[in-house]
Amino acid sequence: MARSYRTVIVLAALIALWVLAAYEWLGLPESSALLLILAFIWAIAQLLAAAVVVGGIVSSAADATATEGRSLPLRSLWAVDRKKLLNTMIFCLVSLALVWLCGAVFGWINDHSIEVASFLTFHSEKAVSHVPIEEIFTFIEGLLWIVLSGFLLSFFIALLRGGWRGAGKQTGKLLAGCAFRTAFLTNLLSVVVFGGIAYELAHWHPMVPAGFWDYTQMIVRFSLTLILISAGVLFWSLSLARLQLPKPDPPQI
Repeated sequence: MARSYRTVIVLAALIALWVLAAYEWLGLPESSALLLILAFIWAIAQLLAAAVVVGGIVSSAADATATEGRSLPLRSLWAVDRKKLLNTMIFCLVSLALVWLCGAVFGWINDHSIEVASFLTFHSEKAVSHVPIEEIFTFIEGLLWIVLSGFLLSFFIALLRGGWRGAGKQTGKLLAGCAFRTAFLTNLLSVVVFGGIAYELAHWHPMVPAGFWDYTQMIVRFSLTLILISAGVLFWSLSLARLQLPKPDPPQI
């Protein structure tokens, strides 16, 4: 990835365009059947574009790791294999459903933090605030999201390399690795370092005069945020592929 600067920048531009397209799609009025049809077509187009880019990135990262590649060319940003595209589409839909289900479960648990505080207050006969309980739930939830994200990415790498049957055989191993082993530390560092810096940069607002300089600093901050996110995605994919794929044997002399 150290020699893939153009790939990182182009990926950041593609992410920005996709976010803009999603924002415009969410802002469409629902005043007629025609607009509903157009919104549905627009959503399918966004899902297809995301599948093309995600499939290309993850597949190229796995290939670069398997062949000891030292860079990811621009053509690695899209997938042209129909089988990989179909698998990517199915994987994205299943992943979205799983993420929604986990989010609903986590939300239900967080909503009961006051009940937990009341239960502890009753049995300990001391006042227990629900605030630290919510903070503990949030911390545990964050770790679980990191484990789930790393597992989905690892499973996706195995899926693109060996198909559904090959990935299914590695499910237990991948989940255990993302929960307890080196892969968990890789996931944690990737999210904390790249995601944390990107989050702080996006929410940082330096004091500058209103007008030109204010718009300039906003554009610069968001551009750097997208670049960090793009570099983080590539780093995360390459790191998990390195942990998952066996190191190739040195050439025989």
